[in-house]
Amino acid sequence: MKKLFAIAACGIILSAITPCVSADVIYEAPDVFYDKNSKDITRPYGNRGRRYELTEKTAVYADPDGKKTGSLSEGVSPKIELYYTAKDGAEWGGYYDFKGEDTLLWIPLTGLEAIYDNYSFTEEHKDSIRPYSGEYDSLKTEGAIYIWEYPGSADCDKMEKYPPEYGTYVSTLYTDESGGEWGYVNYIWGNYGWFYLTDPTDPDPNGITEDVSAGAMTSESVYTEETDNSSFAAAGILAVSAAAVSAAMIAVMKKKKAC
Repeated sequence: MKKLFAIAACGIILSAITPCVSADVIYEAPDVFYDKNSKDITRPYGNRGRRYELTEKTAVYADPDGKKTGSLSEGVSPKIELYYTAKDGAEWGGYYDFKGEDTLLWIPLTGLEAIYDNYSFTEEHKDSIRPYSGEYDSLKTEGAIYIWEYPGSADCDKMEKYPPEYGTYVSTLYTDESGGEWGYVNYIWGNYGWFYLTDPTDPDPNGITEDVSAGAMTSESVYTEETDNSSFAAAGILAVSAAAVSAAMIAVMKKKKAC
C-alpha cells in the first residue's frame, strides 16, 4: 500500500512540474513609459476622457514603444484618457482596461471616430450656452432627479439623493428648441452633466432621441490578448504523459502483489 501511495505521489509531482501556462499577458509597469515621456503625454479631457468608436480591428500595445499585446474589435468604444505623439509623428491614445487591474494600454489613433458627447455638444452650441446667473438657486424638488450627458442625450444618471441647494451647482445654461432650460453641473456628489431645469424629475425630456451609451465597452471580452497556443499544447502533453506513467506503474505493482 505504501508503494502504491509513493507511486501515486510521484505521478502528482510529475504533473506539478508541468510548466505553468496562463492567458494573462505580462505587462511592463504602466508608469515606466509614462514617467519617461510624461512631458509629451497630455490629458486634455481629464480623467473623464473621451470615447471613440473603432471603425476597424485595432492592435493594442503595452506602450507606444512596446510590443503588441492583443487587439480590440471593430465597434468597441474605449475611453481614451492619455494622448501621445511619437517622434515619427504617429498619434497614440492611452486607456485603462476593464479587468479591475487598471492596466494602461495604448492604441494608434487611426480608424477611430469620436462618439458624440458633451464635448461635441458644447462645441456645436457654444454660441447658445450662457453663464449661469443664479436664477435657479432656490430650486426645490421632491423625488429623484436626472442628470444627462448633454441636452438631447439618452444617457443619464438617476439621483435619488442630492443636496437641496443643487441649483447652486449649475455653471452654465442652455435653452433647447422647445424652450426647455438646461443647466450644466461640473460636479455634484460624484456626478456631472446637465439637469433639465424645467422639470428635473422628468425621465424623458423633449428632444431625447440619441442613445450615446450604445456600443460602450462594458466587458473584458472585447479585448483579445495575444497568447502562445504551443505552450498550452506542450503543457497538455506533459500532463497526460505523467498520468499515463503513474497508471502503468500502479498496474505493475498490483500484478506483482497478486502473484
